[in-house]
Amino acid sequence: MKNGTVSNQGNSKVIKTNGKLAYSANNAGLAASVYNTVTTPRGGHYQIVLPDGSQVWLNAASSIRFPTAFTGKERNVEITGEVYFEVAKNKTLPFVVKVNSAEVKVFGTHFNIMAYNDEAAVKTTLLEGSVQFSNGLSSYMLKPGEQSELNKSGQVKVIPDVDVDNVIAWKNNLFDFQNADIEFIMRQLSRAYDVDVVYNKKVNDRFFAEIPSTAKLSEVLKMLELTGKVSFDIQGRKIIINP
Repeated sequence: MKNGTVSNQGNSKVIKTNGKLAYSANNAGLAASVYNTVTTPRGGHYQIVLPDGSQVWLNAASSIRFPTAFTGKERNVEITGEVYFEVAKNKTLPFVVKVNSAEVKVFGTHFNIMAYNDEAAVKTTLLEGSVQFSNGLSSYMLKPGEQSELNKSGQVKVIPDVDVDNVIAWKNNLFDFQNADIEFIMRQLSRAYDVDVVYNKKVNDRFFAEIPSTAKLSEVLKMLELTGKVSFDIQGRKIIINP
C-alpha cells in the first residue's frame, strides 16, 4: 500500500507511513467497539501506533488485537508471539495486555512480552516504569530489569537483573545469542527467515554471537559454522543440521 489513509475503522483513520500503521481516533468517546488484528508472518516485522499514541513493535509470527478507539475503563489488547510496547501514559486509564492465560497491567512503561507457543515460557521483561503481571493464581509487580517467566504448568518465577538489551535485540534488528543452545537459535531463525529446521545431529554446544538480522540467512549460518560446532545444508526453505 502507498503512504496515506488506507482505511476508516469505526471513528478512527488508519494511516500508513513508511512501513508503520497509525490509528488516529476522532471523537473517541463516541466510537463503536470495532476491533482490528494486525498479524505478521514468519519473516516479517511491523510497527503500529495505537489510538492512544502507544507504540507497538511486532516480531515475526506475532499478532495484536485492539480496539480502534479506547472507550472503556481500561485499554485492553491481546497478543500472540513477541511484542515490544512503549505505552502512552494515562494514570486514569490502565493499559492491559492479555496473553494466553495471563495479563500485564501498566499505566505507562516500556516492556517486552515473548509468548511463542514453541517456547518453554511466557517471558515479560520490564525496561522502564512498572508493570503488574498476573496469571489468575498469583500477581507480581516487576521493577525495571526484572523478567517474569510463566511456564507451561502455570508456575511463575521472577528473574532479577536480566540483560534487557539482549531481550529487545530483535527490535533493533539484531540477533543476540548469549550462551544460547542451537534449538533456541534455530527457532529464532525459523521465524525470522520463514524456514523449517531438520536435525540430523544433536548439538550440545552453546553459542555466543551478535549478528545483524538484516543479513542473509546464508551469511548467518556461515557465521555459526565458523565456530566449528555445527554445520548446515540449505535445501529450498529447509535447513538441515548435519553431523
